[in-house]
Amino acid sequence: MTLCIVWRDGSNIKFVSDSRLSFGSSGTSDFGIKVVRIPFHIYGPNESSGAKPLISSGDLGMAFAGSAIGALMVKEALAEVLYSMQVVPIFRGYGGMDSIADFIFRAYEVISKDLCATLYEQGRTCIVFAGYCAVQSKLRAFHIETDTQNQRHKSEVLINDGEMEIFGNGATAARKLIPNGAREREIIGVLQAVIDDPSVPSVGGNIQYGSFVGSKFQPAGVAKLSDRDELGDRGIHYWRGPLDLNGSDFDQAEGLTPNFPMLDLIR
Repeated sequence: MTLCIVWRDGSNIKFVSDSRLSFGSSGTSDFGIKVVRIPFHIYGPNESSGAKPLISSGDLGMAFAGSAIGALMVKEALAEVLYSMQVVPIFRGYGGMDSIADFIFRAYEVISKDLCATLYEQGRTCIVFAGYCAVQSKLRAFHIETDTQNQRHKSEVLINDGEMEIFGNGATAARKLIPNGAREREIIGVLQAVIDDPSVPSVGGNIQYGSFVGSKFQPAGVAKLSDRDELGDRGIHYWRGPLDLNGSDFDQAEGLTPNFPMLDLIR
């Protein structure tokens, strides 16, 4: 299942994916959330007053491919833990994104080993994540995965402008379509082309998107025009995975309505 593309666009790092989940002989469903935000806070050793000084904070952007169970368990295991981390006093110092990536990889190893022991290759999960590094003063990204020999690997990626990580079952189809020097609209267009390609049934649903604003990662709904109705009209919809945030399900005169950021692909 899945097609995810993560790339460096100048100083920013951007994420897109499809929304399809595959369930073997049971079929597929397009409700998977594959581009997510995880806030983190890193504190120093307690001061004499008992307060913990905040060393670094921000968001991680993450995209997942492979086992939906593995991706969900990694994300849920990390979300609350990364919200409040502390540098051990005897540690040589906070290493920025290197320290965060090391912790995430250790958590990934624990979950992946157990899951792959039960589900074998169907338990394999690939993750790309990025965040602001307070040590190097820039966004940095890392790729972790389990290979066919059930070995786990971590590497830094997206070091230079325009570099790209394409992963998931739809990666081969996407690489054939991506032009050299592709930018955002072209990359999103390639993802949409693979979603629309019936020869790649493991990729489908709506596009998901996220990018950084400073150290904060911001997922966004993706705006699209609907097909014409019987009167020839076309409505504007914007999607967060399976949710049409401008659809009738959330069209309320009273109560809460979504105020989720939107990426406009119509204009």
